[in-house]
Amino acid sequence: MRIELPIKRKPISVWQANEKQWMENRPLGSAKPYTDDNERRKALAEWGTPPTGVDYILRSAREAPTRKLPGTGGNVISRYTSKKMGKRLATESRRVEFPAVIKADFDGFTREFYCQPVQVAIPRTIRSTGRNGKVTEYRHDVPYTPDILRLTNYGPFVEEWKTEHELIRLAKKQPDRFFKRDGTWYCPERETYFKSLGITFCLRSSAEHDDLFAANLEHLSAYLIDEVRPVSDDTLLAIRTLLDKRGGAMSFAALNHAAYEDDTPWNENIELETPRGRFRIDDVWKAIADQQVFVDLEYNDLSEPYTTVICSTSEQLELVKWRRPPPHAVSTHFLLTVDIGTEFMFRGRSEVYTVTALPEGKVLYRDSAANVFEVLSEKQFQSLMFSDDVQLLSPQKNIDELLAENPPISDERINKANRRFELLKRLEEVEVPYTCCKRTIQRWQKKKREAGDSLPLQKLNLIPGRPGGRGPQISQSVIDLIKETVTGGNNPTNPSVRKSFQEFTALCKERGLRPCSRNTFYQRSSQFRNDRAREGARRAYNMEPAVWYLHRLDKIHGGRPFHRVHIDHTKVDVVVKTQGKGGRIYKLRAWLSLVMDAESRAVLSFYLAAHQPSAVSCMMALRAMVARHKRVPDFIVCDNGPEFHSKAFDRFCDLNDITVDYRPAHQSRFGNVLERLFGITNTRFIHDLIGNTKATAHVRTMTRSVDPMNADHLSFVEFHGLLDYFFFVEYNRETCHPAHDHTPEQYMHKRFMETGRRLTRLRPYDTQFILQTLIPSTRGTHKINPTSGVLLWRIWYWADEFAAARYKKMKVEVYIDMWDVSVVYAIVNKKWVRCVSSLLLRYRSMTSIELRYALYEVRLRLKASPNENFESVLDDVFADHVLPPAAEATAATRMLYGRAGLTAVLPPEQGTTGSRRDRYDGFDETKNNIIESHSQDIDSNIYQSPKEFKLDYATLPVRKPT
Repeated sequence: MRIELPIKRKPISVWQANEKQWMENRPLGSAKPYTDDNERRKALAEWGTPPTGVDYILRSAREAPTRKLPGTGGNVISRYTSKKMGKRLATESRRVEFPAVIKADFDGFTREFYCQPVQVAIPRTIRSTGRNGKVTEYRHDVPYTPDILRLTNYGPFVEEWKTEHELIRLAKKQPDRFFKRDGTWYCPERETYFKSLGITFCLRSSAEHDDLFAANLEHLSAYLIDEVRPVSDDTLLAIRTLLDKRGGAMSFAALNHAAYEDDTPWNENIELETPRGRFRIDDVWKAIADQQVFVDLEYNDLSEPYTTVICSTSEQLELVKWRRPPPHAVSTHFLLTVDIGTEFMFRGRSEVYTVTALPEGKVLYRDSAANVFEVLSEKQFQSLMFSDDVQLLSPQKNIDELLAENPPISDERINKANRRFELLKRLEEVEVPYTCCKRTIQRWQKKKREAGDSLPLQKLNLIPGRPGGRGPQISQSVIDLIKETVTGGNNPTNPSVRKSFQEFTALCKERGLRPCSRNTFYQRSSQFRNDRAREGARRAYNMEPAVWYLHRLDKIHGGRPFHRVHIDHTKVDVVVKTQGKGGRIYKLRAWLSLVMDAESRAVLSFYLAAHQPSAVSCMMALRAMVARHKRVPDFIVCDNGPEFHSKAFDRFCDLNDITVDYRPAHQSRFGNVLERLFGITNTRFIHDLIGNTKATAHVRTMTRSVDPMNADHLSFVEFHGLLDYFFFVEYNRETCHPAHDHTPEQYMHKRFMETGRRLTRLRPYDTQFILQTLIPSTRGTHKINPTSGVLLWRIWYWADEFAAARYKKMKVEVYIDMWDVSVVYAIVNKKWVRCVSSLLLRYRSMTSIELRYALYEVRLRLKASPNENFESVLDDVFADHVLPPAAEATAATRMLYGRAGLTAVLPPEQGTTGSRRDRYDGFDETKNNIIESHSQDIDSNIYQSPKEFKLDYATLPVRKPT
């Protein structure tokens, strides 16, 4: 992949210039959305928007988004909860639309914005040419959906975002519709249409994005919301006093070192009083967000404290910008392009100047009449080149073209030049024997003299020339025939190279050409082979070289702890045993769901289950993460599995302001950081356990003695205990990770001290949080029956509130407790209501996964015997033990996580949820009290979970690997 380094400032578009000017007058986060349609209509009237435009904008405000994102083309689809709009938004590309949404969410002039607004039909003249050459023109209304509709303090704008490469392609294909002028892209037909609606259309390029600015805005997002308390006057004075002592500017790392730190745990929502005259790191971040102290958000990366300069005033920041040296790429470009005789002009002047000399660190130049002789330092000249105030008139070449003028030289030829130079040097002092002729020595001496006194140039002149006879030995017609043969085989048939060579020789004989050798054909054919057409996109992806960075400013692992968190599932390579109903022993390979922090590489939580990955796996893994760390991430990176597109997962992320990035389909390298952890877990831990499945890799040669199904297996609980110790002790605390030379826990603590605790991202592990992780019903809403309650799975759930006449036939959202099928939760009049099924009371320790399998069997039996009673058939299904092992084995999962406090929704003192017992623990379920309908505002029920996700593993009979 080719990476272009900046050698001059990019020209800005009209829209960039406007936004830059607007931003100077309006601080970040100062724009607030409209309160209602009346205020919105009033603003539209002030802008003079015609009725058709008003109707379009109001419809978009109600109906957006109107287009479902396709999720094709290798883009990273993101689902983002807007702080300004208070709703879930989806963007089609991480590199194109997402930065625009981030800037619109936090700038000071965008009041509201809507992704995928209402579709319009734009009239367009279409020309088609028939086979006879006749050109036909007709008008057609082409449907079009913009990317973003923005309502700003300066009017309404519709934006269409595309990559620069795609816009260039469209401009070549349809130059009358798309063109670029003075750094701004235009599409006249769309501009004309939206102008009639009183809306400005903007065709934007991804090249207009300042990726660093957008990343810094996202970094400050936790401090740009109203929930964060402002910096006190005393604290702000302490920060500015320290900055003034350092001349008004200092590095963020030095300021961080001077900050007050009382060792408060970063996962506790505790904020002690700061001593007078001191400040905390979070105070500094809040002061930057409120523009009380200043950082160049377009130049400094806020996640790197050692390279970030913080200033006390905006004037000091301007001074820092003036003193800033040009980028290193400009220095390289200067050395390669500026020489004696180079002509250039200053911006705004007509005179042409010529470089006359380049003494060390200086540039001497004169005008064409030789009347003016001036001098500039190299640094000044390079800065003027970068800002485009100096424009070179000589033909400019890029780095690749300049390097192409210097052909590659092999190591062997360089060594020969060194030996020749040493021989000539010794011959100048004393006569030494040599193997070549005297005329050759004289020719080498002449080359050395011609190079002058420079030793590097003398050695360059002594490099032997490239020997001849290295060009292609076959004709171009034969090469074209090789290409024709190989490209003809680029199809799913995928003929072998041997077969292609046979076809090639036959074609050569037919056309009277002399065929090349088999080895030459094999070598030449590889460059025309298309693996994607032959073996499919997935196979071709695995053969492609790894792309380490998609963009030179990418922070692929985030810029702080809990910034980017990966979650995925894998089937573990070990067989474990678990006890089912009636004492039956099941042997199975469990599923492991893992959550890890990308920057620190720390394992945040895991969930071990007997069932297939589902929304339950995601919710339990996230419960375990918050139970341990009391914090939610900013981004979750996941694949396109159905569990990650489920309502439960998206609802949880929406309620906790978590952006979800979906990796492109079938491109596993986007999750390499987690895939490597799966591999480490296998090689360092699982493959050393009893019952591992390494032998099944060679299943045809596996004997009964090494069959993992015949081993003395670990129990489900034992295996979970070993995993817990491996992840949270051996890996997190004791293993130094090569990515940062710290243990993951140490590095996470270090980075929290540098980037702030971000208290707004803390979440207590309480009833309110657990309710957020419940699984919504697949139907969405259910109608209340005032006599029976709500119907779910052909089972009625009742709560006393349903008897009220005002709730009759009301549709309510229903959420399922995945670990207690006798209870569901409904939202009635914006309050949580607990609903109980009298039919399932005796099965209240059953999981929803078991019930799902049981109801499937019930449907089959009722289909065969329609006259049977539903309740009796359900009892018969449980009595016959017909559930599959995956369903019965979930009892072990419930027993394990129930004791860890991760399955109970309500605190122990609130009814039977506190006295839940696993049905295989030896307790008599018939002695439990019958559950009465219990409903109240559960939002107020907050209880403390254990400080850590603890199990008493010391009492488990843990086997050691043999």
